Amino acid sequence: MINSTTYYNDFWNEMRGKQAVTDSLYNNRESKTNAYHLPGESNKKYTAVLQKESAVRQLATVVNATRSDSRLWTFDCEGQAEWGDMVNLEGMDNEGDFQRFEVQAYRLSELVRLGLEFASDQSFAIEDYVIGKMARCFGTSEEQAFINGTGENQPTGILHATDGAETGVTAESDSAISYDEIIKLYLSVDKKYRKHGTWLMNDETALALRTLKDSAGNYLWKESDETIFSKPVQSVDSMPSIGKGQKVIAFGDFSNYWLVQRFPLTIRTLKEKFAMRGQVGYLGCEYLDGKLIRKDAVKVLQMAAD
Repeated sequence: MINSTTYYNDFWNEMRGKQAVTDSLYNNRESKTNAYHLPGESNKKYTAVLQKESAVRQLATVVNATRSDSRLWTFDCEGQAEWGDMVNLEGMDNEGDFQRFEVQAYRLSELVRLGLEFASDQSFAIEDYVIGKMARCFGTSEEQAFINGTGENQPTGILHATDGAETGVTAESDSAISYDEIIKLYLSVDKKYRKHGTWLMNDETALALRTLKDSAGNYLWKESDETIFSKPVQSVDSMPSIGKGQKVIAFGDFSNYWLVQRFPLTIRTLKEKFAMRGQVGYLGCEYLDGKLIRKDAVKVLQMAAD
């Protein structure tokens, strides 16, 4: 239903405040919030913009869940392959390698406002405006949680003290990082994860690493392709800056961070609340969770605490 042209037109007419609730809108309304599911075609556009706003989304494994309850269980295992005509199932049955994880549905909300004269103007690209605004706001808030989330009413972040990435290296200083410490961090990650590894850090840390050289005067950072040891670097504002005890660099295979989300996004129009200001409000809601399924897949460099 959400992929139909009728629903697409009815949804955006509703966003413009041009019509009463139709059958197609009613059938795609969240009963608890009175919000409407974003049409399928609009959701594709929204997802594309959201992807650009979050480096973690680009690297993580995104899982779409359609169940309506707030709690799910997800599973992960390493998987094994064995040569030969006969498969020794008993030898491959390692129960400890099969992990079970509880996944919540945390709500993230965002309010976007638009002048009534624009909302009602058929020539105004309301779809692009609402989608673009929400994707940028949601992307920023999501990434903060994917990196630093506490796991309480929000996803569990990659840097979480107990359920996040393991510490691969503790720097000797609280204000500087050495070339050797980057090498140690790189090699602290198992080869199977290092193969598809990516570096995460903020711009301040990246600036510090760009000046590092080995004993022969060669720069650590390869500017021609923006890599360190041939692995790409992603700049993430939510990563902490260099300081006492901070986890400033993460390296590894971030596809082991699972982002479980309910699609599509829902939007509710708030017409009366902002009418006196000549505006209409759009309350968007996402339901999602995030966890690092394999903690050894990513390692962090932590600055000295003292």
